[in-house]
Amino acid sequence: MNAQAPIPRSFRGAPRVSGGFSIIELMVAMTISLLLLVALVSIFVNTSRSQNEMVKTNGLIENGRIAIQVIQDDLVHSGFWGGHLPAFDDLTSTLAPDDAPTAIPDPCQIYATWDSVYRANVLGIPVQTSDVLPVGPGCLAPAALRAGTDVLVVRHADTCVPGVGNCEVDVAGKLYFQPSFCAAERNAGLVQAATNNAVTLAASASAVNDAYAGVTIRTVAGLGAGQHRAIRTYNGATKVATLSTDWAVIPDSTTQYAFDYALGTNAFPLHQRDCEGTGSPATLPITAGTPAEKRRYVSNIYYITDVAHPERAGDVIPTLVRSRFDASGGTLAQLAPEPLIEGVEAFRVELGIDDVSDSGDPVDYTTAVNWADATKTSPTNRGDGAPDNFIRCTTATPCTATQLANVVAVKLYVLARTRDRTPGYVDSKSYCLGEPAADGSCPAGSTIAAANDGYKRHVFTTSVRLNNVSGRRETP
Repeated sequence: MNAQAPIPRSFRGAPRVSGGFSIIELMVAMTISLLLLVALVSIFVNTSRSQNEMVKTNGLIENGRIAIQVIQDDLVHSGFWGGHLPAFDDLTSTLAPDDAPTAIPDPCQIYATWDSVYRANVLGIPVQTSDVLPVGPGCLAPAALRAGTDVLVVRHADTCVPGVGNCEVDVAGKLYFQPSFCAAERNAGLVQAATNNAVTLAASASAVNDAYAGVTIRTVAGLGAGQHRAIRTYNGATKVATLSTDWAVIPDSTTQYAFDYALGTNAFPLHQRDCEGTGSPATLPITAGTPAEKRRYVSNIYYITDVAHPERAGDVIPTLVRSRFDASGGTLAQLAPEPLIEGVEAFRVELGIDDVSDSGDPVDYTTAVNWADATKTSPTNRGDGAPDNFIRCTTATPCTATQLANVVAVKLYVLARTRDRTPGYVDSKSYCLGEPAADGSCPAGSTIAAANDGYKRHVFTTSVRLNNVSGRRETP
């Protein structure tokens, strides 16, 4: 056998050395890791900051659009009274109307004090604005108005019938509006007698006490024709209706009257077109028929107030609020405002006034309709439904009742801002909340000065046509 080759001595007893990083290699690795970590943290911080700014911007845009949409949806229904047509806007009437608004209604007047004149003003002025918050017993706990902003009041009957679909059920003590479409009620009877503030209705009138309380009667022929008066109380035995406002001309037995509409809390006696009545105008009882739909009276006041920031003591968030007309503790009045949308910083309103007739003459709703043509398509003293100019109602330049009665369009301007500040950002821009002039300049009093703070802002605007007012003024 061959002998095994001997193993060199150097391989038999040599110690093994383990591999690893030197201190220099370790420091280099740590440095690279730290650089990567810094880059990742920087990316995360920038992404998070961008995400936060995107959330703020999206919130600004969303709040501005919702604010415009909420008010616009309410404005398009202004002047809707369930099919009722005020006499001063009725182109088929041949009488000089007495229900044209004579004064701007005070939104803070409680229902218990409404008389015939106030009711006519409410129905004839469905939209009014100011730069001063109304204050009074009928406005419950109003919040302070943010300086430099407007107040908008919108009135109409509810678009739904109580208890139908998603509409609120009929609630006793709330204020409802009911028009009459019944021919017998529109030609209800002859006056038996009258005094300064009372009238004895036809013998065929209801025998139930207060059956007509809250109903407005209109004299349609005879002595004193063309007057509107609201019934405050009614005696079923004597047929005597006590009125909320004295007659201008006391009717007599030649005066024919009609039931116009009901605006009250408990008496809703009016009917649809399928009603039945018999006999002469002096004896027209309603023997059958479907009661006319009654709808809740709606009056909303929109304005901006400062609400305490929930997270930062001493800071505030400008918020669009709304005060609704409703019953509270047995009183019918404007309720305390409810917050709607945060971040609405400024709010301006311009009203489109229809004060020139189709023939080019100025409108006059205190006289009977005067037609320029035999076909009755061009009235010389009534509006045509199109705005002839836009105005803003302020303390310095207040609007008149006549102007507000002729509002057929509204321009809204909303300045929205982010809820929180953006670090390092300074808003040095000024904003125009009004229709620019021909040279592009902002109208006087419509500029919002630069705030020079860290909030981002944007102006939202829209125009709204008041179909219920403008539509009834249009002629073929």
